[in-house]
Amino acid sequence: MNIQQCRYVITIAKAGSFSEAAKQLFVTQPSLSTAMKDLETELGAQLFIRSKSGVSLTEEGTDFLVYANRILDQVDLLEHRYRTNFKKDFTITTQRYDFLSQPFLKVIESFKEEYQNFHLVETTTQKNLENVRDFKSELGILYIDETNRRVLERYFQQEELQFEALGEFTTRIFLRKDHPLANKTSIKRADLLAYPQVRFSQENQTAPDFNEDPIEADDSQPVIFTNDRGTLMNLLCESDAYASGLGIVNGFVSQHIVLKPLENSTTHTLGIITNKKRKLTAIGKAFIDEVKQTLEKREKWT
Repeated sequence: MNIQQCRYVITIAKAGSFSEAAKQLFVTQPSLSTAMKDLETELGAQLFIRSKSGVSLTEEGTDFLVYANRILDQVDLLEHRYRTNFKKDFTITTQRYDFLSQPFLKVIESFKEEYQNFHLVETTTQKNLENVRDFKSELGILYIDETNRRVLERYFQQEELQFEALGEFTTRIFLRKDHPLANKTSIKRADLLAYPQVRFSQENQTAPDFNEDPIEADDSQPVIFTNDRGTLMNLLCESDAYASGLGIVNGFVSQHIVLKPLENSTTHTLGIITNKKRKLTAIGKAFIDEVKQTLEKREKWT
């Protein structure tokens, strides 16, 4: 198997036929068919279902396509890395936290001569972990607590990830400023039962270990799922729904949302995950320092 065959499979799957794929690849259809037969023989698996109307992927072919795309993504990155006048990329992945924009902008300003592309990727807990594991992200940010600690620490050990604690936080309830509960000093879980909960989507909604929201909804409550922080804030501002989080907010969010402590809350440890097999870059270290400084300032304000 070689890189060219991976490209062939991807192109055929997109084109839907060998003839169209051959045109796009600038090869003859017989040579393309032969290359695919050789690949299937080598793998001992059928990748395509061939018919008069075209081709479609088998289950084995779909799996192959996933891995082929990953391989070619890495090849493209490798080629880009060694082009002339190359400027590096800096990527971090994180659960959805408002406060990270300030430290991120500071490192952009400090490293803009050396780096061109800066990626602050808010994503699911699973993708956060996988991106650090697979070297797609230099570091990730998430929290652990008594509900997920055992599972996540086992994952860290298995995948050779390092977790560095940044601070401990209790659960805060996010409400619009004129919410019926907004005047309360603190919130009880029973207070929330009459209102919908907004929470972030995960790959597996029934796997609490990877949940990003500190509290679960009651079976009687409507639950609204969203993928991004902006939509979540809009839903809160326009309804009586609530959300839960660590309460680390800066900027415009604090102008529209009130944060109320949840009584008898679990303590959550916010931290940075890094890959033990990858040495932190200067920009990675600088970003971590900026995050720590931001959190220290917050402690002084609260």
